[in-house]
Amino acid sequence: MKTRSFIQYFLLLTVVVLMGACSTDEETVIVPKTLEQYKQELQAFVTSQIDFVDNCVVGYNKGDFRSSTNYEPYSTAYKAKLNAVLTTLDNPDLVIADVANAYKSFAAEGKLYQAEIFISDRRPLHELIVACEALNTATPDGSAAGQIDPAERVPFVAAITAAKAKRSASALVQRQVQEEVDKLNAAKTAFENAIAK
Repeated sequence: MKTRSFIQYFLLLTVVVLMGACSTDEETVIVPKTLEQYKQELQAFVTSQIDFVDNCVVGYNKGDFRSSTNYEPYSTAYKAKLNAVLTTLDNPDLVIADVANAYKSFAAEGKLYQAEIFISDRRPLHELIVACEALNTATPDGSAAGQIDPAERVPFVAAITAAKAKRSASALVQRQVQEEVDKLNAAKTAFENAIAK
């Protein structure tokens, strides 16, 4: 009799523990995605990336491609991989593992391409560089009015060169762009003040 009540107690305890483990708390419920959902997500991403590549230009705006040298080869390679993924998604025998592999298939080209995209607006810096280069070119060396001592030109040219290097850096954030604009403006002001009157 004792054995039977012990077994009943043990079974009751097991049921209580299992009920607690099978909680329906919404935070712990995992609803797996279907193959169709994975396909739709990948197709939406790939389509948006193809649209981005098609509309991307070389320039200094946020979202522009930074290098005319790499623009064509990187764009072509990335877009080819993206189009191959769209072809893969049309396969009627597609399984979830194929979708995962499709994501991996364009990773290398995607990294190369995205690394060339500016994350901040470089136009203010670019426009200031152009203005400073024009001022530098238009100001002759000498000591007469409107001329500059060659020694006074050196820091200005160095500031322009430094600003060009920063303008081309891919990871420059907007705050850093403004810092470079401020530095170059200070160098320009010093240059203008050094021009003989």
